[in-house]
Amino acid sequence: MFRATVTPAWDLDAWRVQARHAWEAALPPEDVEWQADAQGELLAATPVADQPGRRKGLSVPADFMAFAASVLCHRDAGRHALLYRLLWRIGNGERALLDRATDADVHRAMRWAQAVRRDTHKMKAFVRFRQVDGEDNAYIAWFEPDHFIVDRVAPFFMRRFAGMRWAILTPYRSVQWDGSQLWAGEGAQRSDAPADDAEDTLWRTYYANIFNPARLNTRMMRQEMPQKYWKHLPEAHLLPDLVREAGRRVREMGEREAQAPRRRIPSRVRPPRD
Repeated sequence: MFRATVTPAWDLDAWRVQARHAWEAALPPEDVEWQADAQGELLAATPVADQPGRRKGLSVPADFMAFAASVLCHRDAGRHALLYRLLWRIGNGERALLDRATDADVHRAMRWAQAVRRDTHKMKAFVRFRQVDGEDNAYIAWFEPDHFIVDRVAPFFMRRFAGMRWAILTPYRSVQWDGSQLWAGEGAQRSDAPADDAEDTLWRTYYANIFNPARLNTRMMRQEMPQKYWKHLPEAHLLPDLVREAGRRVREMGEREAQAPRRRIPSRVRPPRD
């Protein structure tokens, strides 16, 4: 067996280096043992980087690397090996492999990529920053992603909150923006982030006022905002009461007399004619 170690386990460049060594050494997928972050290595296995190159590098379809970057963020331990198997097949004549959604390897990788996209969407939607006591314009958020997506999503928050200093802490990875540079480091604990701040009250007031009981669909709400995220959201504390009162509020809305809509844009005043 030959050993390929990917550090960090979700990094595309780290996987690509190992995959290139294995490909150039003509090592078939079944002969390569993939390891993440050098844990649990097989002592008897020879690193793929030590093998002499027998052929040149491989050119893959343009969308393969972007697809691989997404799959690598999944938590399944078999993702590195699966991607190399796809790479091996593409290099041996199956150039349009990713177009075959019914292929077992492709189907599994697509499900993993979809799960990563869903987790990415949830992180963008449900991260809530809380102000750090005693510091000006400094905020910390705690989040528990299902997959290794922090490095993937951090640039989104850097662009959106460029004007403030912030950190996002997760169990496996933390990122920090100091206003000019993005840093990444080790994971943290829930207690490292503020539990509450004064802005939570403002956010709950805002959410209560925009909540529309007539559009309430609890099944869809739990699908789009799973309860596992509720503990991180200040507005989630209001949901039981808002759901319980929704029926009464809808009835009251139906019993009100219809009112003519108010014009929001003032009429343009025409200048007097001479």
